[in-house]
Amino acid sequence: MYWANFLHIYQPHNQKPYWIKKIANESYRKLVAGLLANRRAKAIININACLTELFQKNGCQDLIAGLRTLARREQIEFTDSAKYHAFLPLLPESEIIRQIKLNRQTNKKYFGSLYRPLGFFPPEMGYHPKIAKICQRLGYRWLIIDELALAGKIGRLRYDLVYKIKNFTDLSVFFRQREVSFRILSAQVYASGMVVDLLKNAISKKQYLITAMDGETFGHHRPGLDELLFRVYRSKEITSITLSELFELFPDKELVSPIKSS
Repeated sequence: MYWANFLHIYQPHNQKPYWIKKIANESYRKLVAGLLANRRAKAIININACLTELFQKNGCQDLIAGLRTLARREQIEFTDSAKYHAFLPLLPESEIIRQIKLNRQTNKKYFGSLYRPLGFFPPEMGYHPKIAKICQRLGYRWLIIDELALAGKIGRLRYDLVYKIKNFTDLSVFFRQREVSFRILSAQVYASGMVVDLLKNAISKKQYLITAMDGETFGHHRPGLDELLFRVYRSKEITSITLSELFELFPDKELVSPIKSS
C-alpha cells in the first residue's frame, strides 16, 4: 500500500515569538529531523508563507534550511496556499489570487527554485468551484480537500484511481481519508502496529491512502505522537510517496464534481 501523508503547518502572522519558538522545539524541529533521519520517509508539506517569515524572524532559520534539504532530496513536496490562511470560499476571486501570489513569492524567496508546488491546499480544505477555476488558471495540477467534498458523505472513495474535476480538464483532486487521519491525530491509535491493523484490509493491495493533518499535532498538541508517526514511516508494509507520484502509479481516472465544503 502507498501512503501519502500531507502535513499542514501554520501560525498567524502576528503570533508571539514565545509560541513560535515553543512550537518549533516541540513539533517542527522533530518533524524535520525525523524526515531527515529516514530517507524512505516522504511528506507533502504546506507551509503558509507568513510562517516562513516568522521562522526567519524568530531564529528558526534551521527549519528553513532543513526543509530545503528535504526538498532537494525529493522527500517532501511543497504545496501552494493563501499566505495568510484566509478562508477562500468567502473571498472575491481577486483577493484569492492576490494571497496565492503572495504565498508563492514569499516562499520562493526563502526556498528558491526548490519551491515548485504542483498542488494547492485551500485553508481549512474550504472548497468552492471558484477555487478549482483559479487553480487551473494559475497552472496547478491538483488540489487537496476532504473526502466529505466527494458526495457529502464519507466512505465513498476509491483508492485505485485518480479523480479529475469535471469541466477542468487539467485539474485533479485528491481527497483526504477522514477516518484514518482522525484516528491518528486524535491519538486513538498510539502504536505503529495499531495503524497497520487499522489498514489491514488494504495494506496488501495496490491502492493508496491519503492522510492530512496539522503538523503541530505531532509533538505540540499531542506530545509523543511524533514518535508514532516515524514508527509508521519505518513500517515495511507501507510505501511512503508524495501526491504527485500517484499520477504514474494509478493511471485510471474518474470525473467528479466536488461539492462546496470544508
